Amino acid sequence: MLGRSLDTDLLLRHYAVAGPILERAFGKIPFVWSTLPAGFDGPTIFHGPLSVHTKPKGPIVDVPTASGLHRYPALSSERIEGLVRHGAVELYSWSPEPSDPTRVRFARILIEALPNADFRTLEAGLSAVEDVLSDGKIESLRVYDGGTGAALWIPFCDGPSYEEVRPWLHAQCAQAATRHPDLVTLQPNSHGGPPIHLHVQTNAVARFSVLPYSVRAAPDYPLAFAIAKENATNQHNGRPLNGRVCAANFAEWMERLGDPFVTQPARFYEQRFAEFRHESVAWPEPMPAQKSHGPIVNAAITVLQDGLSHSADEILTIAMKRGLLDAKTTVKYVYTSLIEYIARANGNGRKPAVVQNADRSFRINEPPDEWPAVSEEQPKECGPEIAALIERLHRTASGADANAFEEAVCDAFDKLGFAATHSGGQKAPDGYADALLGPLGYRVMIECKSGDEGTNDPSVFEAAKYKDAFGAQFSALVGRAFSGEIELVKELHNHGVSAWTVDDLETLLRIGANAFEMRPLFAPGFAADALDDVLWERHHGRAKRVRLIADAIVRTGRITQAGYSGASSEAPRITEDVAMVLVDQDLAANGSSATCTRADVRAAIEYLANPLVALVERDPTDGSVVVLATS
Repeated sequence: MLGRSLDTDLLLRHYAVAGPILERAFGKIPFVWSTLPAGFDGPTIFHGPLSVHTKPKGPIVDVPTASGLHRYPALSSERIEGLVRHGAVELYSWSPEPSDPTRVRFARILIEALPNADFRTLEAGLSAVEDVLSDGKIESLRVYDGGTGAALWIPFCDGPSYEEVRPWLHAQCAQAATRHPDLVTLQPNSHGGPPIHLHVQTNAVARFSVLPYSVRAAPDYPLAFAIAKENATNQHNGRPLNGRVCAANFAEWMERLGDPFVTQPARFYEQRFAEFRHESVAWPEPMPAQKSHGPIVNAAITVLQDGLSHSADEILTIAMKRGLLDAKTTVKYVYTSLIEYIARANGNGRKPAVVQNADRSFRINEPPDEWPAVSEEQPKECGPEIAALIERLHRTASGADANAFEEAVCDAFDKLGFAATHSGGQKAPDGYADALLGPLGYRVMIECKSGDEGTNDPSVFEAAKYKDAFGAQFSALVGRAFSGEIELVKELHNHGVSAWTVDDLETLLRIGANAFEMRPLFAPGFAADALDDVLWERHHGRAKRVRLIADAIVRTGRITQAGYSGASSEAPRITEDVAMVLVDQDLAANGSSATCTRADVRAAIEYLANPLVALVERDPTDGSVVVLATS
């Protein structure tokens, strides 16, 4: 089915059954829908809120948000059918009270497993969170997402605010992470770590997740579906539940098991948040290094910055000598941490910073650097102006003043070689930045997302909304952090948006980056992945090669000239070809298997002959070089 047009008849038959069920459980709430205009091979487009110029074709819900009042369709079976006829596939919402879209009806904890993880890993993650909720006498219901994850839906009848519920949910997840540190983590974009990630960010107005019984945008039309825990255990039969329920067999499935939103006991819907909100919920203490994969992988990345390949044993030895890891860390733990990190990054559509070689050693995920090491200057401390800007970025990114964060981001781009303009307001971009590169210049649209939680919102299309109107080449989404990578990375590529964290901007400010080397960072996806390439090029790229070649030409050239005692007219000439031979011999003598290129040798000679350097002089008769003596 991949690549073919959508089967609208099948979708209509499914939603003819699912629509009334959805309306019974979630009628009148605001919702979002997705379309696949180019089929399964094309992008998924999310729709909602409605345009102010669109005449509503049914009941609507006006939703107050931080960016103003937005109008959404109100969920009903009739409205769903009409949208499916016009291409709708998936249905999403933040599941509020029907009478108040800013109040919680169903809170949700999203449980994400690595794409290549065994289904039992997801089941273990669900049970870990369910055990915490059960200990607090909190009722919940499983909703499998039709892919590799699931969610626990928690009803409240007293309509608490999302600002109250979200940190409470986070605390429940923290309890699960404390009890099961090798299974569960809350850290977004973690380097390695446990195979189950918990997310609560979609518990906010206009931040949505998939609704139960929605079709998913994938071949065979798998469904998100609700099921009681005991039924899930009985239905497994050694196979995952995700993917088992699809549009074609949904009616049969419901006839056999029924709708658990209907069959739940009365206490399920009588649950009051007020009874739980004041409970003392312990937050986990920071895990010691030997219990956390993050520090281990970060230490390995630091060690591997030398450009060489190292075994897990060597990484551990070097890391302990540098004080990056303690003596309690084992070689096995280093090895498994790196393997799990690589699997997680690949599964999330990210570029892992570390890769494994055929001999089971590890190296940085860049072209191998076979050139000798060079002594590098210690990085300079950034000045007070840059330090103040970095502090302002972090402070405003987590605050409630969106305008202050937008201004800080624009000021950061100014310092990086752009002319940034802050716009803000409704019907306008947050800002845009012009790279000051003359004929190589380019424009970037800037969309900022401030707040305490990481960005996990598929509505990244907002970042690209004004690109054509402003004649921009790129679109950037800037936030404190990003989570829910499996969903987000697809949307970034679909809409041609790059995701930037405040940490990315801090790194660029600290190294004094410029707009020319930053251009690759605006490719769709996560800027952090391309930033690794920029940092690697600075330390192990052409500049290092040309530096080593220039040094070899000067050293070996002086030895060659000093060793000749005949007439000067017969002296051997150091041409580009001779320089290449001298450099390759020098590299071999230093134990390197690298070889130089003509282009790099030519660049080294041009550098040495520059009047500001003046370490060689060109012979005007044939272009060969003479190495000048120094005092």
